[in-house]
Amino acid sequence: MASEPRHTPAMRQYHRFKEQHPGCVLFFRMGDFYEMFHDDAQLAHKVLGVALTQRTEGVPMAGVPYHAVENYLRRMIEAGHRVAVCDQVEDAAQAKGVVERDVTRVVTPGTLTDEALLDEGRENPLAAIAFLGEQEVALAWAELSTGDFQLARLDADAARDELARLGATELLYCETATGDVPPRVAALAAATGCAMTARPAWQMRADEAAEVLRRQFGVAHLAGFGFDDDDPALAPAGAIVHYLLETQATRRAFDNPDAPATADPKSEIRNPKSLPHLRPPRRFTRSAHLVIDQTSLRSLEVERTLRSGNIEGSLLGVFRGCMTAMGKRRLRQWLCYPLSEREAIERRQRVVEALVGDSRFLDELRAALDGVQDVQRIAGRLAVRRALPRDLVALGRSAGQVGAVEHLLAERPSVVGYHERAAKLVEALDKLAGRIGEACVDDPPAHLRDGGLIRDGYDAELDESRGLQQDSHAWLARYQKQLAEATGISPLKVGYNRVFGYYIELTATNRAKAPADWTRKQTLKNAERYITAELKDYEQKVLSAETRGVAREQALFAGLCELARQQSEALHAFGELVAELDVLACFARRAVRGRYVKPAVVDEPVLDVRGGRHPVLDEMLGDRFVPNDVALGTEAAEGTGGASLALITGPNMAGKSTYIRQAALITLLAHTGSFVPADAATVGLCDRIFTRIGAADELHTGQSTFMVEMTETANICHHATERSLVILDEIGRGTSTLDGLALAWALAEQLAAQRPRCLFATHYHELTALAERLPGIVNLNVTVREWQDQIVFLHRIVPGAADRSYGIHVAKLAGLPASVVARADELLSQLAVSHEQAPPPPSPPTVAGEADNGEAHKQRQREQMSLFTEYVPHPVVEELRGIDINSLTPLQAFDALRRLRERVEGMGKVAGKVAGEAV
Repeated sequence: MASEPRHTPAMRQYHRFKEQHPGCVLFFRMGDFYEMFHDDAQLAHKVLGVALTQRTEGVPMAGVPYHAVENYLRRMIEAGHRVAVCDQVEDAAQAKGVVERDVTRVVTPGTLTDEALLDEGRENPLAAIAFLGEQEVALAWAELSTGDFQLARLDADAARDELARLGATELLYCETATGDVPPRVAALAAATGCAMTARPAWQMRADEAAEVLRRQFGVAHLAGFGFDDDDPALAPAGAIVHYLLETQATRRAFDNPDAPATADPKSEIRNPKSLPHLRPPRRFTRSAHLVIDQTSLRSLEVERTLRSGNIEGSLLGVFRGCMTAMGKRRLRQWLCYPLSEREAIERRQRVVEALVGDSRFLDELRAALDGVQDVQRIAGRLAVRRALPRDLVALGRSAGQVGAVEHLLAERPSVVGYHERAAKLVEALDKLAGRIGEACVDDPPAHLRDGGLIRDGYDAELDESRGLQQDSHAWLARYQKQLAEATGISPLKVGYNRVFGYYIELTATNRAKAPADWTRKQTLKNAERYITAELKDYEQKVLSAETRGVAREQALFAGLCELARQQSEALHAFGELVAELDVLACFARRAVRGRYVKPAVVDEPVLDVRGGRHPVLDEMLGDRFVPNDVALGTEAAEGTGGASLALITGPNMAGKSTYIRQAALITLLAHTGSFVPADAATVGLCDRIFTRIGAADELHTGQSTFMVEMTETANICHHATERSLVILDEIGRGTSTLDGLALAWALAEQLAAQRPRCLFATHYHELTALAERLPGIVNLNVTVREWQDQIVFLHRIVPGAADRSYGIHVAKLAGLPASVVARADELLSQLAVSHEQAPPPPSPPTVAGEADNGEAHKQRQREQMSLFTEYVPHPVVEELRGIDINSLTPLQAFDALRRLRERVEGMGKVAGKVAGEAV
């Protein structure tokens, strides 16, 4: 198609690049616009809303201004498209024929570096996966904007959870012979929402991966990074390096690592170095972190709320207050990857404790961090040659803060480790900051097209060029005066415009007075414009000075960028230091404002929280929030007797879900090193937090709500250990009452045997009998008060089982029509069957004050029919049994018989009516 004679040279270029980048929207630079043609133009019109025109008959065209391209790129990426950016790599004024162009980058969801395209509070990982068997996968991920690179070998079931915790935006996989997406990859992408990109099979070979990694990092073997060169788990890491090199247009430099660097920005675009900021892959160890799977992250609303998907109202939203973008990203990472080792947790706690106890230290540290920009991502943009003047100046200012941070941390035992790290960076970063500050103005321009970045007096060559430009006004004034005196034409004017350059302008009435050696340049309606040899020479001198000045600034800028690139390791280390201190200061600030306490982290499997509060609701409600205790696995906790499983009963809206969620969130926060919202807390180390909360389906995988619930429950049964925390809410409600109760009962028995710490909220009151039958189970309930046919939720969790569900009362509060509520109440009284179940085998009371639970148990059985009794005595039969026939007269016996018959007939009519309505 590109060879057809009807295509112009530029369009032949376009088609060649389009063929080289299938599956990408091609942004083709033509002058001041990036143009798109054919199907790409139609797509741009639909996605970006830009006008659709025609280049020639039948060739749709759409374009976006080059100076606003980042905004349009972001919108294209958010819409799920990949974009190849084709730039002019030759000055159009010097081009002979068509301007030379090249694809300088391919923008994909996982390879973003520009500030406008990224969320400062989230990482943007590119992931790759290789299946090593049915039950094992290799997973690698890299953050191009910061250079972080990790590799893990995981069970197949864990891959989805890790992709969700990472927040991966793009997933590379091995292409198939048919071009179809493998079902396992499609399932992962659908569950995590990341884009999928197929890669050639040869890039996923272990030997090729080892080779590309050795070349990228300049080593003879990978043992120094902790990997064998023939490790099949290297395959996805190699695929990531290949992909990054290709999308960042660094393949030429990688193939020729000895190619010299150049200060010419256009040459740098065409021949950049190979990802110098990408660090060698680190092995990720899942056991070093408390594992929170995708379901639990969502259910506990760690990052976003379930209903609206907003950060506001989530756990992450509560801890807003980090001063730097790096801190915001690290906060999210710590909340999604809590620690599982007590020593590491306590190291963080000591810093938070010191900051909480010294408000001046906390305020000064936050003030020092406030002056630090996103040095990690700026260093990343420098590495891929996409840094702007403002990036360089921000980097210089931020590097200059290292001394203030180091001084602030000095002589404080709680932060001695951080002080040592800062002290190692002071010399290198202070020197870099000084060079940048000396060279660059305080208020840099957005780009270098017209210069304006370098200070006057910094460079003699640049000053000379600027002097010519600045003196031009004075020279032109002198020249205009000289011409007026020589010709006697006082109204003549010497001017300049970008189209015609310098000129001498005479009015129409004076045109006849123009000297013969003046050359006419332009005729206007009422004026004539001329040029002289002297003016022409000066014009060339001034204009060349401007060009030389801009070129010199670009060269100086490139030199400063190279100087900064040489300190990439120090900049990354400074970014890591700032991120950690920022999060710890955020924890301390939250602890002070929210009255949080330092939890005791122990090795024993216990959870003992006194006056615990839900972090989000505590912030929203303040003193109106009702605190509650949680006690599992500890003999000292009143009401548990060392129980590992608590069954929580009570009406909807009373606070059961809040109670179990706050226990999980307190546990999570304790493992991050944060203080927790409670009066006191002892938290045993956990290996995993499991949740089964809420109702959701996955229609895209053909799974109903109940199937999803059972799948998640099965995962808990298979993986929960004595060190796990399990949070269950209303298991079994997605099926029939009998099925649901049977499943919930069996699950409670299973978890009581496995002995994870478990909070089990349920409306199946029959389950409360388990506390009397099995060790390790305790009943809790949410207190409610009835008043004038209304209920008041007290939100207090107390020992014992609830006697009613109050469902009709809750429906009334929800605004259900009064007629519906009245009818439901009528049916409830008609359908309720009073009975008394034979008590289970007796066992001694395990909770203080529980010895009188027998009467409460009988009342509960009278209020709600048990589904586990072998038979249900009929009330008429029971009344008949209670009649002493020996003491009745014949007339009394007849009256009793008639009354019993009327009751039986009345019950039959009610049952028939209800059955008919159900049909």
